[in-house]
Amino acid sequence: MDITPILKDLTNEQFEKLLSICIEEKYPPFTVIMEEGSQSRQMYILTEGALKVLFKGDNVGQIVPVSIVGEIGMFTGDKRSAKVITITKCTLLKIRKNELFDLFEKDKDFHIKFQKVIFLDVVQKLNLTNKTIGKQSRYISKIEKRFEYHEDST
Repeated sequence: MDITPILKDLTNEQFEKLLSICIEEKYPPFTVIMEEGSQSRQMYILTEGALKVLFKGDNVGQIVPVSIVGEIGMFTGDKRSAKVITITKCTLLKIRKNELFDLFEKDKDFHIKFQKVIFLDVVQKLNLTNKTIGKQSRYISKIEKRFEYHEDST
């Protein structure tokens, strides 16, 4: 899968430098990519396949290409907030924190552009989360109304 759309603001030279630090990894289905509570020393770009996200054992989402995975913990230094498992065969590009931060030091323009990519990706994930929470809240409200109706009629 083509990753250039999410990195469209990078110059060709910046894109090549980023690719030079990426390590392509392929995983079979049902492989743990990240463990909840583990150190965040790298992030990934999912280029093929699908991932499942588990928070405290509960399935909270799915990640499809082309998406960034593991970026928040890597940038904040916090431990992983969720477990990530492959659903299908997956191809990911691993980006190690130290190598990425070295690129940031060498090219401030790249740093700004890449941070924008991360920001937009996080905003997209937040919007999806808000929609999911909205759907769940409406569902819970319907159940509560039915429960209230049954209590009133007894």
